[in-house]
Amino acid sequence: MAALLRVATAGFALVVMTGCSSGSSSDDRSAPTPAASSHATQQPTSTVSTTASSTPSPVTSPTTQGVDRLVVPPAAAALPATWRERFVIGYGAGRELLGTSPGGDSGSLDIGPEYGAPGPDGSWWFLDAAKGRLAHYDGDGGFLEAVRIPRSMLVSGRYFQWQLPHVLADGSLVAVRQDPPGAQLLRLRAGVLDEIPLPHLFAPTYDDGTLLYGFGGGRSVVVDPADGSTRTSRRFRTPSGSSFSVVDEFDRGRLHCELPGGVTRDLPVRTMSGAPAHVGVQVRAGADDTLHLLLVGTGDDDESLQLVGYTRVGAEGSVAPVEALPNPFSEADPGSPAQLVMAPGSSTPMLVYVLPDGVHVYERTGD
Repeated sequence: MAALLRVATAGFALVVMTGCSSGSSSDDRSAPTPAASSHATQQPTSTVSTTASSTPSPVTSPTTQGVDRLVVPPAAAALPATWRERFVIGYGAGRELLGTSPGGDSGSLDIGPEYGAPGPDGSWWFLDAAKGRLAHYDGDGGFLEAVRIPRSMLVSGRYFQWQLPHVLADGSLVAVRQDPPGAQLLRLRAGVLDEIPLPHLFAPTYDDGTLLYGFGGGRSVVVDPADGSTRTSRRFRTPSGSSFSVVDEFDRGRLHCELPGGVTRDLPVRTMSGAPAHVGVQVRAGADDTLHLLLVGTGDDDESLQLVGYTRVGAEGSVAPVEALPNPFSEADPGSPAQLVMAPGSSTPMLVYVLPDGVHVYERTGD
């Protein structure tokens, strides 16, 4: 368990979220910083638009809809009734199966793929690191195709190091690998596979269907995957273009939420005993502007206990009670903070768990 908690802490450090930045920040559509040109392995494709709607001005609201604090429970033994398992993809040599790589101090562990993401058509792409490919499956987990990564794009011609996959509204797949002092953005667009450089280390923790949001150069930034251009922004946008931020204020033991509807909520984060809880946060926004949060961490009352929960926050400030979820970390987990996903155009949250017997995808079906 201690090892799993270390994985949780390290992984979620990338997503303790959104809108934290140093120095100046902006929330407008100012001119981005040009990035270097791409090097494609096939014919290039067209770029995508970055137009967004205006940003509402956040206001403090006395709304008390739902709960007024987030009580994060210990990891559950099973999924709650509001969730169901959608499909499982096992491991093996067959092309329809995902691969595993040796890991651990002695190579005794079998590490699964670097997660996956759903597309607007309901299909899924997985970063199948062990087999050096991008694996494509339908909405029921049936194998469709695979795109092999050429050796020229692997690190030292051998190592698959991309993480944090996102499928955008146009169906393109993007993922990132760190290449100090910068990063490289992998793109698969209309069958064209290429990689473009980014000026800083970058961890894409969120996308609005068009742009990637995360942390780079010690700041909260937005990256346009069409050309790699980067700008600073304290706030993210929902797929509809509404502005929001969710900031984990560790020193105050709360999440500070500036919501798409212009409402501000400050939500204390506690364990079931009332002690402060320290969690990492993954956020996805639905087409209806509802924010979905996956919370993973530990509490001051028992640091050996893994806390795992899901909640949703409405655009106007309603907050649902936190649901207990199973521990997402296993001996097969690669350690990336990429469990919470949502297909472009959808308002249904899903989870990806990389477990010893395969990759499990879960879907929330309840109210």
